[in-house]
Amino acid sequence: MSEARTLVFGATGSLGRHVLNELAARGAAPETITAVGRNTSRLAELAGAGFGTAAQNLSDPAGVADLLSSHSDIVLISGSDPDRLAQHISVIEAAKNAGARHVYYTSGVRADDGQAEINADHKATEDSLIASGIKYTILRNTWYTENYIRAMAGARHTGVLAAAVGNAVVAAASRKDLAEALATVVTTDGHDNVTYSLSGDTDFTYADIAEAMSVVLERDVTYVPVSPDELRVQLARSGMSDGLAGFLVDLDETIAAGTFSRVGDDLSRLIGRPTTGLIEGLAGEQAS
Repeated sequence: MSEARTLVFGATGSLGRHVLNELAARGAAPETITAVGRNTSRLAELAGAGFGTAAQNLSDPAGVADLLSSHSDIVLISGSDPDRLAQHISVIEAAKNAGARHVYYTSGVRADDGQAEINADHKATEDSLIASGIKYTILRNTWYTENYIRAMAGARHTGVLAAAVGNAVVAAASRKDLAEALATVVTTDGHDNVTYSLSGDTDFTYADIAEAMSVVLERDVTYVPVSPDELRVQLARSGMSDGLAGFLVDLDETIAAGTFSRVGDDLSRLIGRPTTGLIEGLAGEQAS
């Protein structure tokens, strides 16, 4: 591979959109980047902007291997499919066989502590990547500020932010901040075989989050703590399926355990500025 080319898996997702923008902002030529995703309309937009594109099913090892054969740097934005672990490992194996130079993986904060089920696939992917012998950079992402947008839409009408997290804190960060960190390590040296734990600068309580929503929505919002069982009942009454309700309750219990509290200043150091605050993050997403 004479020219460094970057392959970005998950490029049409919410984080991937920011990653491509940040890579271009740091001087990466769009024609040296191939965006891989499932959203064909978004891929068409990216092609119009000069990016290479591919609508590739990650469960197709032969197709993945073919893509990897012409790229030196691989950005693997973690997926959300039920079989994402198998997909991640398939990409890593194909990258090793293709002689890829570097793999960048977006993992989950505290993926190494073995406590949160949400991180099980991340930990297994990290282990596979490290064992592969390929140069790697792992970025363990915190909870997205944007994850509160749906709750804020409900709070607009009810004035209530209900959650089963007790007094837990969350060092949330915006997707743009996390994308900046990823683009920084892809486009600069000194990140070989390094794992970064990326948190926002501040631990926010859910009362803080409700206060930020109050500012953005220009109406009072109050945090109301509920038990996991109470939350499950509320979600069921809203018409949500049992499976999705159970997933959301499990997430709250993960937050309650402190999984997404602050772990250090890697994120602000990588982006060279303080991380985006709650009000700015929520308001910015509303405007986008």
